[in-house]
Amino acid sequence: MMCGRYAISKVVKKTKNIININEGVEDSDNYNAYPTQLLPIIKKDGDILMITNYHWGLIPKWSEKMSDFRPLNNARLETLMEKRTFSGLIAKQRCVVPADGYYEWRKNDEGKKFPYFIKHEQNEILFFSALYQKNTNLEFSVITTEAKGTILDIHHRMPVILREGEIENYLSSKDPIAFLNSHQNPELVFYEVGRDVNNPSNNFIGLLDPA
Repeated sequence: MMCGRYAISKVVKKTKNIININEGVEDSDNYNAYPTQLLPIIKKDGDILMITNYHWGLIPKWSEKMSDFRPLNNARLETLMEKRTFSGLIAKQRCVVPADGYYEWRKNDEGKKFPYFIKHEQNEILFFSALYQKNTNLEFSVITTEAKGTILDIHHRMPVILREGEIENYLSSKDPIAFLNSHQNPELVFYEVGRDVNNPSNNFIGLLDPA
């Protein structure tokens, strides 16, 4: 699985200049956000931007009777229109997920995995492009694309990451797929972190410390 953990801190403070309505999001810190958690997203409500909490991991309505179905944490940009789960959502149910950075695991020559933290080179907040739906739960899935540049050293996939000034364009675009395909991710840097992040129950700022 790609992009299965990320960190977000002081999200209300960091997004206050763009948000019009806060629907119950607290300014808490989560240094090990993981799928199924209730996490902040930003979406449009008419002409305004609101921040609210949705569950990470989208369960298609057609799969509700499948007891073994695993929520879809990621959606591939390349196949959005081919998948019935996502083709309808990309038209009108788009959102962004604020993050300080995300974790990815790289295999060494012996096949062992080591966690890395990936962030903006200037420590700016990141915004993952995503899709949401209102099902039994409120759910979202992060859009991913082929990794480029130095991120290929870690993993072959990465989130489609927007800058703050691109959020409105993505959420309002009449052709969001074309917009995302022409989009350039910001410059990112990465470093190895300790294995405490492997356990999703661990949640403390020290998870971000270099190994």
